[in-house]
Order: sequence, then C-alpha cells, then structure tokens
Amino acid sequence: MKNKLVNKFCLVSLVLVMLSTISPAAFFNNKAKTSSTQMSSEKEVVFINSYSGENRVESFNDNWRFHLGELQDAENKVYDDSTWRTVSIPHDYSIEQERSTQGEAESGFFLGGTGWYRKNFTISSENANKNIRLDFGGVYMNSTVYVNGIKLGEHPYGYTPFSFDISDYVVADGKTENTVAVKVEHKTPSSRWYSGSGIYRDVDLVITDKVHVDRYGTYVTTENLKQEHDKDVNTNVETSVINNSDKDVSVTVKSTIHKKTNDLEASKQPVESELTIKANSVSKVVQNVIINKPDLWSVDNPNLYYVKTQIIKDGKVVDIYTTDYGFRYINMDPETGFSLNGENIKLQGVSMHHDQGSLGSEAHYRAMERQVEILKEMGVNAIRVTHNPAADALIEIANDQGMLIIDEAFDTWTVQKN
Repeated sequence: MKNKLVNKFCLVSLVLVMLSTISPAAFFNNKAKTSSTQMSSEKEVVFINSYSGENRVESFNDNWRFHLGELQDAENKVYDDSTWRTVSIPHDYSIEQERSTQGEAESGFFLGGTGWYRKNFTISSENANKNIRLDFGGVYMNSTVYVNGIKLGEHPYGYTPFSFDISDYVVADGKTENTVAVKVEHKTPSSRWYSGSGIYRDVDLVITDKVHVDRYGTYVTTENLKQEHDKDVNTNVETSVINNSDKDVSVTVKSTIHKKTNDLEASKQPVESELTIKANSVSKVVQNVIINKPDLWSVDNPNLYYVKTQIIKDGKVVDIYTTDYGFRYINMDPETGFSLNGENIKLQGVSMHHDQGSLGSEAHYRAMERQVEILKEMGVNAIRVTHNPAADALIEIANDQGMLIIDEAFDTWTVQKN
C-alpha cells in the first residue's frame, strides 16, 4: 500500500507540486462473518474488516457493498444489504452502465445517478479512547456520509479530499459491528470531461492518540535554499497539533530530517519544542531543522527526504507523522523563463485528465504510476491535471519519478461551461 498524504507549494499563478506529505503504510485484517443485519432466510457470508489500530493509517478500501439507485433507510445500521454487490474502492459506477443518449458527450453518455455504499467493520478495544477518523480521497459527487445511522455530513465537490472524525459514533470493543454508509448523487451535466461516479479514490481509517498531528498538518519551507544549498540549509517546519481531549495538554514536538532512500537521519540534530494545547483545539509550532548540503530534487534526479515529526506526551511517543520533501529552488523570469535549481528548463508537458480509460475514473495507484512512467519515457517533465485537483497518490508518484505538476484548483468560477 502506497503512502498518500500530500504537501503542495505555489509558483506565480501555477501550483508546481513537487512535494508531498506521507503517512506510514497501512494493512488490514479481513474476517468472514455472518452479518447480524441481514434478514434473508439464507444468510450470506460477508466480510467484516477488523481494525487493530497498530498502524496510524489503515486502508479502508476493501469489502464494501454497493447498490445503484435511490433507496430509503439505507443509511441505517440495521438494513438488509444482502442483495448488494461486493466491491472494492476505488470504484466507478458510471463506467459499468450502458451508454444512453439521455446523457451528454462530456459524461461519455453515462448517466451516473445515485449510488449507495455500505461497509461493516470492528475496531479493537485498545482503541476505545483513541481518535478515529475516516479520510476520503475523493467521491464524485454530492456525497453524504453516515456512521451507525448517524449523519456525519456532506461533501458536494467531487475532486477534493475530505474527512470525518467518527470517534464519538463508533464502538471500539473488538466485537460490535459498526456500519458506514455513503450516499452518492451524481446528476449530469456536471463536468466538462468524464468524471465517473462513486468513491473513486482511496478511503483510509486513521487511528491516533487524542493528541496528534492534524491532517495535512505540516508545512515545510526552505526560503533561503538558493543561497544555502551547498552548505547548512535552514528548513522551516510548521506543525499543527490537535488536541481532541477535554483537558489542556503539554507535549514535546520533535522533528528530524531523513533521506527517503535509506531512512538515515540527515539533519544535523533533532529539534524539540515544548507546546501547550488547550482542550479541543489546535496549536502550531514552527521549528528550524538544519541539514548540510542536501541532494537537490530535479526532474532527472528526484532526490527525496522526509521530515519525521514525533509528538511526545508524558515521556511517551504518541504520534509519528512523516512529510516527504524535495529540496529545490525555482524561479520564473519573463526574459529567461522557468528555472529549477538555477538551471533553465523548458516545460515539456501534457494535459492529463484524471480518468483511466476503460477503468473509468478509478484512481488505482499502479494505473497512475504507469501513466507517469510512460510520459517520462516520452520526454515529458510536466503534467497539467485538467481541470481539477489531482489524487494525492498522483502527487506522490510525481515526486518519486521527477515530474512537475500544475495542479489546478477548479475548472470555472463564475461562468458555466456546460
């Protein structure tokens, strides 16, 4: 399982994404059980994923149930979904449909419509007092998320990640089945290119201490890299630490820099800062971590490091968060054009939509990795993701392979294109 979290930076009006945040790899344990929520005379064996919380991030992709069409009460914990299909995420239910002239060209003449997803899972008792979160990489579109029949919220835009804290809505005893349900409503016309429908990007279950680094919680900059790259480099690390407990806490934030290829520490010494966080709030700390003569990131030599952030409470490490970083400096000049690390480079790029051909919009890691590999072989060094934010995994792949990304925020603002 690949790492997914992402860090981005801006250049003039473009977002040239060369860095990403990262989380430890995730694995899951599947157990076949007979669901107590099924009411058919012959109960079907379904998979209920059991999560131990051993890893900070665990894949939540496998063993979902899916139904195409409008339904009543499908968000409820007790609901007969025995006739639903079993699918894995990423999933696109548009590409599975028959084409219809009632559709339109931009959607590939697929109608989309309403889809329902459900999944049963248990969480071990060791996590009863932990913070438990569901991270969605992208759902197209107008999604509504429920846990154990309780509505958590809605997310209308189909191209951006979102997250829900489910700590107060699940039972973590290793036995009780919890149920997550997601309703997706995709009405065409909605996009200027094939969008697909459904939970088409990864879903993660994140289990942490109540005090932890927030999602996308680090911001790494090297403002003087141009002058410092061949000596000591001052690396600024801004960390947002969230305290979801009902008491004020004092913690130590410890940051180090490591070479990604071998995990060896590259910073001259660890940097530790004391931080007090009020109950149910977020606090930030800015640290200066020094590294001597880092290998620079470029399209030909994509050298990557990672910042390792540890949260220490009462002498114990309660959270570890890692952030990929490529040391590089850039400039855009009206006379000489774009330069990377002081060298002028012509952006030899392509515009690439997020769809995967016959796979529809399903954002499979290997499919995106293959795309970038082929483009690199063609001599491409830049991708414009047309016209909406890319999957976090694509940014990670670009970082690893030496590909510049122009990451567009949205297609239109005031003028309707469709």
